[in-house]
Amino acid sequence: MRAIALALSLLAPTVPSANAPGLDRYATGQVWAYHTRPGDEGSLLKIQAIERDPGAIRGSLIYHISIIGVHFRDREVAPALPHVPVSRAALDASVTEQAQSAEPFPDADPGIEEWRRARGGVFTMDVAQIIGSIDASMKAM
Repeated sequence: MRAIALALSLLAPTVPSANAPGLDRYATGQVWAYHTRPGDEGSLLKIQAIERDPGAIRGSLIYHISIIGVHFRDREVAPALPHVPVSRAALDASVTEQAQSAEPFPDADPGIEEWRRARGGVFTMDVAQIIGSIDASMKAM
């Protein structure tokens, strides 16, 4: 029985720990500059939490980010998004360099908890496209 468990563990795909040094370039608390939409220059994102996707076969990671410095047309909306769940590919396609910021980021915890309760999805497009989609959907309201 023990041999079977060992064999299965060797065959199972492994995913590095979300914050293991050298295995993932992203860590909770990091602030990043990213490829912004025109008009959002200087906007930054912060990785608020990293977790494994419980529904994914290989246990892919979900990055819960907050974004500051965005501008929505035709709406009186605070220039921040407190919680946006993104895939690794979305983050890789978006970020340009780590940054420093004295600006406060919104608390993502309420959004993360609501997302978990709702078993929400994960954005796979880049961050500028996500913001553009949110902006377009608010115009339609």
